[in-house]
Amino acid sequence: MDVSVIILTHNTCELTCSCVRAALNDVVTSGLSAEVIVVDNASTDGTAQAIRDTFAGVRVIEAGENLGFARGNNLGLAAARGRYRFLLNSDAFVQPGALQALAKFMDAHPDAGACGPMLLNEDGSLQPSGRPLPTLLSVFLDMTKLYRLARRNVFEERGRDYGRLARVGEISGAALMLRREAYEATGGFDPAFFAYYEDVDLCKRIGEAGFTIYYVPDAKVMHLWRRTSRRLPEASYHAGVDSLRYYFRKHHGRFAEGVIQLMLAARELSLMLASTMRGQSECVALHSRMLVRALARRSL
Repeated sequence: MDVSVIILTHNTCELTCSCVRAALNDVVTSGLSAEVIVVDNASTDGTAQAIRDTFAGVRVIEAGENLGFARGNNLGLAAARGRYRFLLNSDAFVQPGALQALAKFMDAHPDAGACGPMLLNEDGSLQPSGRPLPTLLSVFLDMTKLYRLARRNVFEERGRDYGRLARVGEISGAALMLRREAYEATGGFDPAFFAYYEDVDLCKRIGEAGFTIYYVPDAKVMHLWRRTSRRLPEASYHAGVDSLRYYFRKHHGRFAEGVIQLMLAARELSLMLASTMRGQSECVALHSRMLVRALARRSL
């Protein structure tokens, strides 16, 4: 088996069917030996049955509960048989030739533990992907929006040509191909993450295991960014805050986590005050809750 395509879903039936269809179409034209696995995180919209009814050759794994991104994908990773495991969000759609381009690249670069494609927005514009691993400084610049002094997009690297192959520190988990050996060396995602930063953490550990992470623009995937997370905005917000703190505690220690806490608290306080001045009571309540969460002794 060359490639295992793993698609995680939670209450995104229509998107997931489109995602599976695009992946299967590319499998047919690629000439690769491939399988498609859909992991359903306890959807209540009939996703699992719709996949079974529509795509006879697709394997469906039902989690039974919403395990989140890390644990849900780990089910698919453990069940996969391919030399390469391609993680794909349910709101991401492979463009023709993407799977072949990624697999071909991995074949030619045995040092590559993981690689990701060029991501495109729905209108075909670039969605920047692949950048250095986060630092306290980079988080500060992103959180305060001071990055805008040098670039327009928080994920963009100034002066970088996104049409060229690049070695990167981390690549988006929306479309991420893993070498089997890199998966075995790391054990997949850290299950302590529910959502966000689990892909950053995995890429860091793949690098520490002696592999390289690559951005491969010859492969393209359309990603409807935040099309799934916007369904649960406060839950997504919580997960992002908790995961950011946990990532820095795990890799940089308690002091670094404390600095992140101070940044988060300052951000939530400023947003709470701004919402108060605008008379936005719901936003005031949200940021008040997030301020308490940011100051909590422990996140994950």
